[in-house]
Amino acid sequence: MTQADIKPAEDALQVAKRFFDSNQFSKAFHAAKKAESLAITLDERFGGYQKAAKALQSRIDSMRRLGLRTEELETLLGRAEKKVLSGIWDSGAFVPNYLEARVLVERAEQEGRAFQERAEKASNSIFLAELAIESLGEMKGPADPERFAEGATSELEQSLHEATRQLALGDAEGATKVANEIEEKATLLRKLYIDTTKSFDATEAQMSYLRGEGVLTNGLEADIKIARDMVEKGLIEAASAMATRLRNEVDVIGNVYRKATTGIADAEVLYARLQREGFHSYEADVALRDTRRSIREGNYARAIEYLERGLHAFARRTNAREALGRAIEEARKRVQFLRGSGLTFLPDIQEVLTRAENEFHQGNFVGSSEDLRIATVLLDQVTRAPNGKN
Repeated sequence: MTQADIKPAEDALQVAKRFFDSNQFSKAFHAAKKAESLAITLDERFGGYQKAAKALQSRIDSMRRLGLRTEELETLLGRAEKKVLSGIWDSGAFVPNYLEARVLVERAEQEGRAFQERAEKASNSIFLAELAIESLGEMKGPADPERFAEGATSELEQSLHEATRQLALGDAEGATKVANEIEEKATLLRKLYIDTTKSFDATEAQMSYLRGEGVLTNGLEADIKIARDMVEKGLIEAASAMATRLRNEVDVIGNVYRKATTGIADAEVLYARLQREGFHSYEADVALRDTRRSIREGNYARAIEYLERGLHAFARRTNAREALGRAIEEARKRVQFLRGSGLTFLPDIQEVLTRAENEFHQGNFVGSSEDLRIATVLLDQVTRAPNGKN
């Protein structure tokens, strides 16, 4: 449609001519003015419609060049042309319906423009995702780059195909979302690869140091080899999880080894002192022996369990010793309180108590406890006597 359909104005002008021919000049004048006004209106309406239609056609052409679907817009353009031809009554004249057709194509062009903007955004996101995937697949370090790239990028490339398919089907928002997720995932995997390889290097260095200290690492070397092979295959996330686990396990081994070896050393010094004081314990002997054996076997956690058993035996001995010492001191205070009371056997009680003290300091806790019991019985008899004398 290249020009306005002014036939309604021409018809109105013919009416004016008939009035003029019949010498009805006033009516002819008004009819002529109406024809002129109608022609101007139709031309303006056509101009507005034509401009909107050209804008829509331009949008369709632009979208086609991008490979976007334009069927719906083309359908709307055809519907607008039919809307023009369907006509409408306006001021007593049946005229082309440029007004409603213009509204239809303008709305279609706006929708097309909005979709194209979303599609261009999606296309840009897909392009960035492609770059991120390429960057991941071309990372330096793997012994077999092709093998690494296939494992690291295959899943991302499948997602990229899905994003492209969604865009082709008109789901620009969905395509953008998938493409952004791909870019983020690829960027994360790049960082994860670097962090994982550094973690393996640090773990191996720590294991070498521990072996130099005589620590058994219990086959973690084989796990490190498996994890590194996973990285070579491009299984970055799985390798990263394994790297974290191995690093923690090595740290635990180092910590329990130091705890077990320093613990047994301190326990042996303590036990030697207790033995000099007369303390002997089969339970402690067995616990320390099992601790040393477990350390030799590399079972450091079990060594700590045995060590704790020995320390509990020491604690029971120490607690009993402290209790005996407090009981002797309490008995000594009772004897001092009775001095000058005239008790004939108070010296005997003092002698027994002194012997208990000497035995206590010599480590003879059994003898000390027995003598303390005798002294305590005598003291109890004195306190129960009616006059405090015997």
